[in-house]
Parts: sequence; C-alpha cells; structure tokens
Amino acid sequence: MKHGFIGFGNLANAVYEGLKEEQDIEFAYCDIIRKEVTIPFHDRMDDLVSFADVIWLMVKPQDLPTILEGLRPLDRIGKAIVSPAAGKDIASIERYLGKEQLIVRIMPNLAMAYRKSVTAFATNQPKNEKGMEIFNLLGKLGKAVPLEESGFDLFTAIFGSGPAFILSFIQTFKDKMQEFNLPEPLLDELLLELTEGTALYFGQIQKGYTIEQLIQNITSKGGTTQAGLDYFRTHEIGKQLEGIVDAARERSKEMSKQGK
Repeated sequence: MKHGFIGFGNLANAVYEGLKEEQDIEFAYCDIIRKEVTIPFHDRMDDLVSFADVIWLMVKPQDLPTILEGLRPLDRIGKAIVSPAAGKDIASIERYLGKEQLIVRIMPNLAMAYRKSVTAFATNQPKNEKGMEIFNLLGKLGKAVPLEESGFDLFTAIFGSGPAFILSFIQTFKDKMQEFNLPEPLLDELLLELTEGTALYFGQIQKGYTIEQLIQNITSKGGTTQAGLDYFRTHEIGKQLEGIVDAARERSKEMSKQGK
C-alpha cells in the first residue's frame, strides 16, 4: 500500500517511524518546504495523490479547508483519506470530497513513533475493506479503538492532548527537584525511572486491582504518601485536573463548530 502525507510535521514523522519497517508499504510526502527525510518528496499535491492509495491530511485544522479545496478536483477513485485534524468531523470533509469518498478520521498521539499510541478510529464506510486495512495498520502503532464521532472531543482531550498534560505534571516534579542541586540530565533520568516504574507497576497488576486499590498499596496510614494524598483531596486537585481535560474538550467542540 502506498501512503502519501500532505504535510510532514511531527505526527506524519511519527506515523512514518512507526511503520517504516513494515513490508509492502511505500511513503511519499508533499509539503511547502522540503524536509530532511529520506522518503520521496512531491512539490505538487496532484502528483502525491496520483502516487498514494492512502492520503494522510497532516496539516493544522485551520489549514484543512484549503487542502480539501485542492483535493476536490483531483482523481481520488479507490483512495482513502485519513484525517487526524482535531475538531474536524467526517461530515466537514465530505462537504468538500463527497459522501462516496472513503474517509477515516483518527485521533492519535506522537507515541505512534514507538507503537504506543492510543488511536480513535471512525469512518464513513464501516464495511469498506481498505478502511479496515487502515484500522489494522493503526493497531500496529499501538491500540486502535473504534469510536463514535460523538466521543472524539473527549478522546482528543485525554489521549491526543494527554501526553502534554502528563508531561506538565512531570515538569512540576522536576521543578521541585531543583532543590536537590543535581544535574539536569540526572533529574530527567530519575523522572524517567519514576514514570516507567509506575507504568510497569500499573501494567503488571491492573487487571486484578482498581487504581484506587493500587494507590492504597503504596500508602501507609499516617505516612508521607497519606499526607500528600490528603492535600490532593482536600484541595480537590482531581477536579482541577478534570478542568484541564474539560477545557481541551470544549476547545475541540469549538473547532468542530468553526468547520461547519
């Protein structure tokens, strides 16, 4: 299968890195500026469309209408359109390309590069064989989840934006760790061990315990963890974190309305 990226930013590169070792896949891209990558470059979108079986719309949501206008007159028979554009639903793409066009909407994150993305999947042609091939391919980049489009705003906030939120929480730890007067690289290594160890702890025994039970396993009554958790709950930090997710979800909804 031949894959063509319209735009080659961080996400396109993550898809490429995650799939480049797969057999029988070819890549090419089209962008305003030629990038320092090894895959073939096309400076004309019609040339890329002629090459590709699957066309990935790897542009910012606000730039999507311009790209779709360019795609509208091109021969797209038998091709699939894949869009990860936040807040842009399938119907908004159909208005440019028609309902007969196979459209796959996804919401991944940059962990695709390491085959660890959680990716939402929706399509306007659920029985289309090529669409299912794309779903299976996404499964090689992590966990692919069929999802109604009504859930995409929340999914975007948690899994699309989530890595940035988690890293911001880790950054808070790092800022506090400056009191150790240790080298920056060592602080990063320590935080990496903390996060990897926590993820491993969760991954190894999560099937038998709830998250609350796992927290209790770490917590001694009257101890340091208990003191921190009491502060967490007294100050309703959890609700503040929910507010971060809600703000991202509302922005996704706003972007969707702007595209209608």
